[in-house]
Amino acid sequence: MRKKIGNITVAVAAFMAISGLGISSGAGRIDAIAAKQEVKAQKANTGGENTESKAADMTATESEAQINIAAEKKLPKGFGVEGLGDNVATLDALGNALNSLQEKLDAKKFILDVKGEKIESSFAKLGAGISNKDFILSEAEKFTSGNMLERFEKSSELLEKPENITPDIVFNDDAVKAFLKNANGKNPDAPVNATIKRVNGAFEITPEKEGYEIDSESTVAKLKDAILKDGEETIVADVTKQKPKVTAEELSSIKDVLGTFTTNYSSSTSERATNIAVGTAKMDGVLLMPGETLSGYEKMQPFTIENGYKMAKAYQDGLVIDSVGGGACQIATTLYQASLRAEIKITERKNHSMIVGYVQPSGDAAIAGDYKDIKVTNNRSTPIYVEATTVGRDVTFTIWGKEDRPANRTVEFVSEVLSETPKGRTYIEDDSKPRGYVKKESEGHKGRVSKLWKVVKENGVEISKDLISSDTYRKADDIYIRGARHSAPAPAAAPAPTPAPVETQAGESDNSGPADTQEAPAPAETQAQEVGPAFDPNLNSGE
Repeated sequence: MRKKIGNITVAVAAFMAISGLGISSGAGRIDAIAAKQEVKAQKANTGGENTESKAADMTATESEAQINIAAEKKLPKGFGVEGLGDNVATLDALGNALNSLQEKLDAKKFILDVKGEKIESSFAKLGAGISNKDFILSEAEKFTSGNMLERFEKSSELLEKPENITPDIVFNDDAVKAFLKNANGKNPDAPVNATIKRVNGAFEITPEKEGYEIDSESTVAKLKDAILKDGEETIVADVTKQKPKVTAEELSSIKDVLGTFTTNYSSSTSERATNIAVGTAKMDGVLLMPGETLSGYEKMQPFTIENGYKMAKAYQDGLVIDSVGGGACQIATTLYQASLRAEIKITERKNHSMIVGYVQPSGDAAIAGDYKDIKVTNNRSTPIYVEATTVGRDVTFTIWGKEDRPANRTVEFVSEVLSETPKGRTYIEDDSKPRGYVKKESEGHKGRVSKLWKVVKENGVEISKDLISSDTYRKADDIYIRGARHSAPAPAAAPAPTPAPVETQAGESDNSGPADTQEAPAPAETQAQEVGPAFDPNLNSGE
């Protein structure tokens, strides 16, 4: 029995040495454990116990608990984390050190040298973080869990095969791309893409230029290496010679009109006309390489006075309201129609909540905040160019590119009205006005359900008819203010005033963008042109 206890004592002493607890400080506790084991052996031999054995047992238990607590807090020799030094003696200390490392990543700044151009930034802007923090803590916890002999066994293995973990530093991909794009923009030797612009009815092409661009992979690796070092670092970006992404040869293929469409806004207020001119100018000259997408909202926003827009009428919740940027949806609609005829991909399109007057049913496209947008994507193998102009009170979009469709093939877009709901009248009683007073507050709209069809013909013979969209437009009543105040009888009753027509315009609106801004019609009953089986490029709102 003494020999067995002695072996346990030696094992415990070795574990304490490995764990850094110190043999001298634990000698008494080791003897207590040995005493406890001897008492248990005596109890087994005699089949009983006495007060003296109970006392020895209690002393040994308390001493063993103290050793366990101390050992559980200690990380054994042979376990370490790169860059944290000696700050990982215990599990708690390791957790604190990792938190401190994250704080260091957030605070650390650097300078990127791109061909002599120095760009200052911080690792926080790159979204720097430790991806394997949980793994490091779980690995460390293995050496502080289990009973003493289990921990001794795991610690012994570390003496033969130490474990040193390197924190895995990661960046946010989008943040890195944005940073490198900005850095390349400041690079004096960066490659320059060819450009194209339509001027005075002809295309002008500026040729490309080869240059040096940042090598993303190796430069990001340098950034990750520098982040664990002390002090501010200057990282010299690796650059490689690269050809530009857009060449004059590619742009020279842009010669043909793929699709064009015009809408008229002659009845618009001067404010709405200004908005259409301002928004159209922002959409002009967009080059879309294969696979690229144009967002009407992104090109025209922000819809603010500072960005050139004015207050005009718009739709919101079935009412006509004032909105900065009123008119943007007529621009979106015109782009939509031109893109349909060019047969490029319509990535996003939503109809207005109520009918519009400048295109046939289901031919419109709305813009409202960031939840209604017109997006078109170049699904061709060659680049396309978007030309947007205003002349007089006409807005025209033309999609240019390389025509590869058969000459005997034609495309037509047909609107089908499935049902209509007549508008009604709603009166709002106004106690401040006398009885007999009536004034029209806003123009209503009939409700409508409609579809848009794409009809393809070859040599005048229909070969296909495909559904483009099914749309529902809700009705809105005419709103009238009606006097409700009682007054003394007058010698002669004055006739009720004729409802004054108000110029209304329509649109979808929220606080983050323009309303869906079409010019609202005069009473819808007068719009004979609005209903019809096919689209008319010269159709206008008729106000």
